[in-house]
Amino acid sequence: MCQLKDCEKNPLGLYRVQEGDTLQSVCARFALPPALVAARNGLRAFPPAGALLLLPDVRGKTYTVCAGETLAAVCEKFGLTEESFCRMNACSYVYPTQLVLVGEG
Repeated sequence: MCQLKDCEKNPLGLYRVQEGDTLQSVCARFALPPALVAARNGLRAFPPAGALLLLPDVRGKTYTVCAGETLAAVCEKFGLTEESFCRMNACSYVYPTQLVLVGEG
């Protein structure tokens, strides 16, 4: 479950929502933190098929949070301050299976 991956490149920074997509499935495809995509697009609900999403131009590494890990533990593991983590991920929390950005490339 706990994985460290390189962010995928999306040269145009846009994604057209397909039938059956979810925020999690789109973010998993591009290795992007869901909270970051939601914040970038001002999402309160996932848009319908055909809508365009603006995908952040993120370079670096993402990490899948393990059960029992806290924000402080993740920050310590990757040498981040909680402030920089919150800025990179547009959130101030972690939960198991959450995909978070842990390094800039």
